[in-house]
Amino acid sequence: MKKRYFIPACVLVVAAIGFIIYAVGHPELSFQWSIQITHILYGLYVDAVVLLFVLAFWKKTDSAYILVVILELGAVFFLVQSMLTVFPEGESNWYLPLALGLNCVALLLNAIQRRKQKKEDERKA
Repeated sequence: MKKRYFIPACVLVVAAIGFIIYAVGHPELSFQWSIQITHILYGLYVDAVVLLFVLAFWKKTDSAYILVVILELGAVFFLVQSMLTVFPEGESNWYLPLALGLNCVALLLNAIQRRKQKKEDERKA
């Protein structure tokens, strides 16, 4: 376990719990921007926490895998946003194409990484 990632992840979880406790006690407060921006910020926060926990227990040293994990977290976030957001009639759902695009890029990077690994294994054999 890498403490340089684990400690900030724990601090962010404690801060989130504190924020939720405060928000439940003060329902009259709100942010000045739209609810979509708030949901995006919450999702990015959760993605950052999950990424820090993944990095804390990450065994592989290859940074390409970390990039794939980041892209997949973003894809999951935007996919959930597309399911939870109700768009007014005539407004397009831009979350879903963004999620699919991030997923495609992650799959492409993963395929490239596997091809490199296969070539290295063939050279060793």
